[in-house]
Amino acid sequence: MSEQITKTEQEFKEVLSECKSLFSKKLHDYGASWRILRPSSLTDQLFIKAKRIRSIEITGENRVGESVRQEFIALSTTEL
Repeated sequence: MSEQITKTEQEFKEVLSECKSLFSKKLHDYGASWRILRPSSLTDQLFIKAKRIRSIEITGENRVGESVRQEFIALSTTEL
């Protein structure tokens, strides 16, 4: 059991590192442009991405070409 937790923790750290790197790149490219968004605009963006993940998981269809993993990463770094 502890081996599984260790593997899960390692996977989490790897994905978190990837998200931080992407966030840093977006911040460099776009600045803090997300700060001018109204809260409703930001929640709309999050909803759209979450809805896309759900659709991929339910239908198995993905017209954008990104994996569910990539969609979760995009969700975690939305507009940041």
